[in-house]
Amino acid sequence: MTKSDRPAFPPSRNSLKKRIIQRVIVALLLSGGIIFCQEMGWLDQLTDQFVRQKIDWSNNQSVIKYLKQTITDKNLTEIPLRCLIPVINNDDGSTILNIEIHEKHNQECLNTRKNFPTIFTFRVNRRNGSIQIDKNTPNHFYPLH
Repeated sequence: MTKSDRPAFPPSRNSLKKRIIQRVIVALLLSGGIIFCQEMGWLDQLTDQFVRQKIDWSNNQSVIKYLKQTITDKNLTEIPLRCLIPVINNDDGSTILNIEIHEKHNQECLNTRKNFPTIFTFRVNRRNGSIQIDKNTPNHFYPLH
């Protein structure tokens, strides 16, 4: 074997070990970054933007379905979803839609009150898909994050 037949740099065991360590470090940094983004709520905001585009905001059933999912995802109440009733207040075709969420009372939900108390109200802007809520501050709406 002549000098020209030999590889210029023979593979060493350190280079393989270094590459494995580098890849493990990169994987740990990426997963740490993803966990950080999830804890900050940035991933939820990003998915909300994509989901919001797919909703037909002019269709009340589609809006209510999205709001029910939002109630579950954001843990807006301890009351089970089956014990909540959405009531649309102003369905006159305007840009703003108010949807009150009432507590149901029957044998299944075990609510002792005789009326249907309002838990909170959603205010939906049909034009841009923004949602506000008045939870714990009746009739004072703030953006839902």
